[in-house]
Amino acid sequence: MFFYAVLFLSTFFSIYHLISSLRFKDRRTLYQVPQKGMSILVPCYNEALIIRYTIQGLLNIDYDNFEVIFINDGSLDNTFEILNEILDLQVLEAEPISLWTDQMKGIYKSNKYSFIYVIDKYNGGKASSLNTGILFSKYELIVTMDGDCILEKNALDSMNKIFEDEDIIASGGVVQIMQMFKLDERQKPIVLIQALDYIKGFYIYKASLAYNDALSIISGAFGVFRRKVLMEVGGYRSGLGEDIDITIRFQEYAKAHNKKLVFNKSATCYTECPESLKGLINQRVRWQKGFIDAIINNHNFLFRNVFNNSLCFLMIIDALLSNSFATIVFVINCILIFMKIIYGYPLYMFAYFLTTIAYNFIASIIAIKGYYI
Repeated sequence: MFFYAVLFLSTFFSIYHLISSLRFKDRRTLYQVPQKGMSILVPCYNEALIIRYTIQGLLNIDYDNFEVIFINDGSLDNTFEILNEILDLQVLEAEPISLWTDQMKGIYKSNKYSFIYVIDKYNGGKASSLNTGILFSKYELIVTMDGDCILEKNALDSMNKIFEDEDIIASGGVVQIMQMFKLDERQKPIVLIQALDYIKGFYIYKASLAYNDALSIISGAFGVFRRKVLMEVGGYRSGLGEDIDITIRFQEYAKAHNKKLVFNKSATCYTECPESLKGLINQRVRWQKGFIDAIINNHNFLFRNVFNNSLCFLMIIDALLSNSFATIVFVINCILIFMKIIYGYPLYMFAYFLTTIAYNFIASIIAIKGYYI
């Protein structure tokens, strides 16, 4: 009985999200608005192989009013040395006293680029790095991104227009697979599968959640938050899934103060994805652990409002009860098809399997269409 309930929920919500994504309208503003100050926080841990590209991407951004704060979180490789080599760092003379804890090593400013800073600290985790960056930042909007990500040139300008609405307290952009844009390399099938998964995840699932005012995660790879609200909710909480956790707490704040979180599909960032099956499995297991961790940490808000808040409903009924078992259901489904072939299992299971394949094909076409619009 439980198996069939999961099948029904998974099928129902898949179709529901597909329909909702078609009704989602992007918040596009054609006219120019005054540039708000943005502080870009880039937590780094063992990013020596890619940090050069991250820096180059930040230097190419088509925006004027921003600062960049790299937080080297006790990297074991030569991340800090590369930052120093490229940025020509000098010790910041007026070091903020509030930042000095037993985790701090030093605070630096680039001699080449006056808007770039580096905070060197002992390892404390991503949440610790982000909180340190928030305390050091000076602008009203906080942009969070990973050390292996590159922002599109117009990403900040697009986000700036979104935040003209004072009721918006946070916005997430689109994340795409960086390897897909390396035209001189033939990509592995596992990379191609992830690229399609990302496109469907953002242009269908994320768009659907945004349409239903139920964004449950603003990706740590690229998100923008009002600094004031970040301070009010207590910053990032240590543990797995810090991006899901902060999004839920922002949603709780939005519910109490009549504010909103939005999805901006016109702002894009690029990230590297795992190129091996082992790396992919480890990543997805880590994501799932982070999701469960966020559910546990915010269970009072989520379960108390499960039937009067779209976010809580979709997180508990859809994401937890449906999506969390999606892989299990798929595996069981494959086993049933095998049993059908070998033992003559009921034909309707075979029909369901073919329908699932057809749905995923249609969803992929719609998602790719949304990507190019």
